[in-house]
Amino acid sequence: MSHARSPSTFSPQRQPFLYLTAALVAGILVDRCSEPTPLIVAAFAVVAVIASIKLMLGKKEATATVALLLSFVFIGALLSSAERTSTTASRLETLYESKVISADDPVELTGTLAAPPEPAVGAYYLDVDAESLRVGDEVVLATGRSRLMLSPADDEAQSEFARLALDYGSRIRVLVRLERARQYANPGSPDFNDFLERQGYDLKGVIKSPLLIERIGDDRASRPLAILYHLRLRTMDALDSRFNRRVAGTLKAMLVGNRYFLEPAASERLREASTFHTLSISGMHISIIAWALLGGHSTLKRRKAARVIVCLGVLWAYAIMVGLAPPVTRATAMITIGLMGPMLFRRSASINTVALAAFIMLALKPALVADPGFQLSFIAVAAIAALALPLAEKLRRVGEWRPTSHTPHPPSCHRVVRYLAESLFWDDRAFDEEMRRSPIRYRLNKAGAARELSRLRVQGVLRGAALLLITSAAIQLSTLPLMALYFNRVAPIGVLLNVVAGLLTGVLMLTALGAIAVGTVSELIAAQLERVVNAAHYLLVNAIAPFAEIPLATFRVAHYESWHAIIYALYFVPLAMLVVLIDRWQPVDRVATVDRTRKNPKARRRLSRSNVAASPRLRIAASLLCALAMTSALAAVIRPPSDQPSGKFTIHFLDVGQGDAALVVFPKGKTMLVDGGGELYFNQRGAWTEAEESESIFRDSAFSIGEAVVSRFIWSLGRTRVDYVLATHAHADHIGGLSDVVRNLDVGQAIVGHAPATDQEYDQFAKAVDRRGIRLSAVSAGEHFQIDGVSIEVLWPPPPAYGSQVASGNNDSVVLRFVCGSVSILLAGDIEQAAEDSLVASGADLRADLLKVPHHGSRTSSTEAFINAVNPRYAVISVGERSRFDHPHRAVVNRYLTRNVKLYQTGHDGMVTLETDGSTLDIRTHRK
Repeated sequence: MSHARSPSTFSPQRQPFLYLTAALVAGILVDRCSEPTPLIVAAFAVVAVIASIKLMLGKKEATATVALLLSFVFIGALLSSAERTSTTASRLETLYESKVISADDPVELTGTLAAPPEPAVGAYYLDVDAESLRVGDEVVLATGRSRLMLSPADDEAQSEFARLALDYGSRIRVLVRLERARQYANPGSPDFNDFLERQGYDLKGVIKSPLLIERIGDDRASRPLAILYHLRLRTMDALDSRFNRRVAGTLKAMLVGNRYFLEPAASERLREASTFHTLSISGMHISIIAWALLGGHSTLKRRKAARVIVCLGVLWAYAIMVGLAPPVTRATAMITIGLMGPMLFRRSASINTVALAAFIMLALKPALVADPGFQLSFIAVAAIAALALPLAEKLRRVGEWRPTSHTPHPPSCHRVVRYLAESLFWDDRAFDEEMRRSPIRYRLNKAGAARELSRLRVQGVLRGAALLLITSAAIQLSTLPLMALYFNRVAPIGVLLNVVAGLLTGVLMLTALGAIAVGTVSELIAAQLERVVNAAHYLLVNAIAPFAEIPLATFRVAHYESWHAIIYALYFVPLAMLVVLIDRWQPVDRVATVDRTRKNPKARRRLSRSNVAASPRLRIAASLLCALAMTSALAAVIRPPSDQPSGKFTIHFLDVGQGDAALVVFPKGKTMLVDGGGELYFNQRGAWTEAEESESIFRDSAFSIGEAVVSRFIWSLGRTRVDYVLATHAHADHIGGLSDVVRNLDVGQAIVGHAPATDQEYDQFAKAVDRRGIRLSAVSAGEHFQIDGVSIEVLWPPPPAYGSQVASGNNDSVVLRFVCGSVSILLAGDIEQAAEDSLVASGADLRADLLKVPHHGSRTSSTEAFINAVNPRYAVISVGERSRFDHPHRAVVNRYLTRNVKLYQTGHDGMVTLETDGSTLDIRTHRK
């Protein structure tokens, strides 16, 4: 007898695509980081492939393997280089970068709709495959895809759009301004152009009116695609007609991938619970559909080939219908490989299946390597395959152990592990039945809980719950660094809530589809199913409620920037150690018969891996080392070191587009955020919230200035606390982002000037402050403060008259003057001429070395008298690179330039940082 020794789970023979995919990823990363020329990459790739072929024909297996992997490194670099340099002269992106297209001038775009118009709240999105452009009097050939947004301003505009009857394949001619995604040049701000490119779009634009669209015919559209697209639209209509607005919005996201109708409050609760992924069609949703199509728990051997083929056909049709996002493609590809493999060849190893799906997707589109959805999707599934399933299998072996010729020895593991495994997996009733029939009878000392649970027939439920918890824990542990990096969130409670969310998602999807299908036959049954859907939706959205007040159940974290972000990659080193430890852990030894008559040295007695590392001290040391490494990695990822007090007074004027946001850092480290940016959108009658507006903006319901720009910048500094947040006034481009900041960070105190009784934006801010239990106070002209040795003077607004109607408009903005030593800074909010004149007339000391220009450089502000009273050396205009309000006004800019004032503009220069020690003043910009 000898102990059986199976090859390692992670050997190249068992998991070849694990190593080939790793080599391909390495090559893609080399190209993305260093951008070698395609010729050099191709030359090295050819050499490596030739070397691999020669070596594989020889006997040097290890050398041949290394050469083969090296060849795939170069192939990955070659594919990435080809994709990166494949842009043609006619691509919309190229035309924009070469200044043929200007964001300031409209062009006449002719193209074909790649899909029916996508409905959103108060808007439609049109994906147009370009054919040509008319720029002035010149017609230019164009290729590539643009995403255009149309917001019908009223019922008449809505009727005009309906009369166009646009559909998949419609050829249109439209007058529109095309541009790249807006960039926010601050540390921590995401690159939205990369996001657009990953979605397949070159440029975006806003159509002012349906009258600017002309339908000029229909292209030859794919009939199967047209059927799928129309089925998707009909499904959305059916959801609207069957369910209330909140539930229908969630189901549209779950079933057809339209997230424009999600209720913001529901989205925020799911993010807090780390269950927002249930709203994005991913592997879980595809698996639920596959489970239903294949008949639930029926075994693979009983699944006929025809049924599998029909299932895969439905899955791929569904994946195409919802847009082939990376998680959808990954899940469908994996299920395809997993189902077809046993039918054609053999059952594929799960890790190899994951790697093969990733290999195919990256070979077709190397840029996916940088896509957060792709990364999260594959890491989560890899964690299931490499952590959850092996651990569950080891526990099953321990729990089911009984003495046989192959497993004569009891499990070698801690008694707690053995007790748990037996409680879940030991079937005492089956063992008793076996003993009654067996000529040899014996008893085993099993956990008492196992016998009792087996008698009560609840082991199956508990076993399923335990396996789901193990799977959820593996996913949470493996995706933690990416959640911290991309979303600044850690939710330990997600280990539990994701189990609940997964089950509720299955109920929601299948029951909602059942209600729609049954509704045509029996309204009574459909109504009962609708109640189930409503109840499941309520439970899913509010699952976080009982845990919301528990410390550390869910919280926001800072993140590392630039090269420091390598810590997120290093996190996976101890995680890989844990995977190896679980793989090498053999609690149940298997033995095999050895023919001792054979004179073969390989037939000698060999120990299993568990006995090779039989020394308890060695196993304990390895486990402790892994635990220490994991603890250190967790601590490093969750709590990046914050910037230390510099002893200098610093103000960061953030680039938030059209709006204001400035982070003030005092010499000893206290912080004050003055305004938080925000967006101005259409009101219900189609007018802008400010009278000067002349053009709509491209908006995305998933984007928030306060979350993605302001909070991300503060987190990039390693900070999770702001001592003071101050709203200068209640306009959305100043106060809108502060609500997100209050929800995301630990805030000491909130400050306002005027507190209006009826103002939607102010009410949202006040509610967010109240929910967090933050003290809210008001300031007015004449008040003085000292923070870390810096003097703060409130110059405006005056206190509201008793009993008067309080407003919080431009001329009610809080005006602050900071004095640090001999250096002074004036933050003027959005005050206009009336307030400026009053300030000058009051005789207040307005002198400042640097002025934050009032009202974004509007022509209604920065009067001659005000500028003369301030007499600044430097001025910062907080405004977007291309302002919809035509800010800053040319006449205003000239007023500063004629006085030799050095002007900075956040839209052009990016974040502007002022730093002073009280005598000298240093100013630097994010864009060099």
